[in-house]
Amino acid sequence: MTRLDANGLNGTSKRMIDMTDAVKQKTRPEIVCDGDSWVFGCEIVDPELQKQYDSDVYVGFYDFEEANDSYRKPRVFSHHLQKYFDAEITNLSWPADDNGNILRRTIDYISNKYLANNLSTEDLFVMIGWSSPERNSFWYKDDNISMNFRLWPQVRHFDSKEQERFWELYVAYLWNAEEYLPRYVLNVIQFQNFCKAHNIKWMCWNSFYQRPNSHHVSLWDDLDIKSELELLNGRNHGYQYQTTADPANRKNAIIDYRALWNTVDPVRFYRKDQPNSTFKSFIQDPANSVATPFNGWHPSPDGHEAWAAELARYIKANRLL
Repeated sequence: MTRLDANGLNGTSKRMIDMTDAVKQKTRPEIVCDGDSWVFGCEIVDPELQKQYDSDVYVGFYDFEEANDSYRKPRVFSHHLQKYFDAEITNLSWPADDNGNILRRTIDYISNKYLANNLSTEDLFVMIGWSSPERNSFWYKDDNISMNFRLWPQVRHFDSKEQERFWELYVAYLWNAEEYLPRYVLNVIQFQNFCKAHNIKWMCWNSFYQRPNSHHVSLWDDLDIKSELELLNGRNHGYQYQTTADPANRKNAIIDYRALWNTVDPVRFYRKDQPNSTFKSFIQDPANSVATPFNGWHPSPDGHEAWAAELARYIKANRLL
């Protein structure tokens, strides 16, 4: 005899209803995007909003205006991804940011939303558009200011005379490929390993590379990290070590990041070690028929839409999601 519960259901029927309810409650997948101004959508400005200000207001002023969000956001590639994937899209990016901040923000968002609440990351997909690697940031404090000081070597931008002095010393003595290229490699590795450790699907790409003295977007290019590390080899300091097999003798080694770079996933890193591997080079390639690739120093709405289509193609072709 089959035993029924108070609602007239047997055990099998009740389990089927419970499973159906669980499916209904299942949230949509989330795609998280992070990066700097190229992911944020800088210089995409509502013409009507511009009319409210003096004509000499710098166009970058509008990037931080919430009043411009309703115009900017629908024209950024992250929004366009909704055409290709049935997912919630979260854009964490911020203008003028460096890769360290981008990485910390991404990890913090995932840790606090998913890991701290024991939420499954099965339906989470994380995308980072890396900034140019020489950018850096420091926690700055004095009697009046406590802030994260983003340092962009090519641009003089400060909140105090002391910050300006630090910038001058940094550019003169500390702005070196020996420092920022290894830092970049370690940022990428940390992102990859964090995602792998927590069963998170991911991909990343370089947006552009701004070499020293290249003060306009037309002069920026792709970051060929493999070639850069070849040039760097032997210029970084070394170390000594001893082994139990030969404890009487110290051995010398030069720090070489090429082996570490080779461990970065060549598929989840968009076109790793290949030509035309950045957001910039894709939208400016005539073969991709982007009528107006840029607004000033940043991708135009046309450029963002084309990049979204390329990301969707790449993700689907390589089954990343």
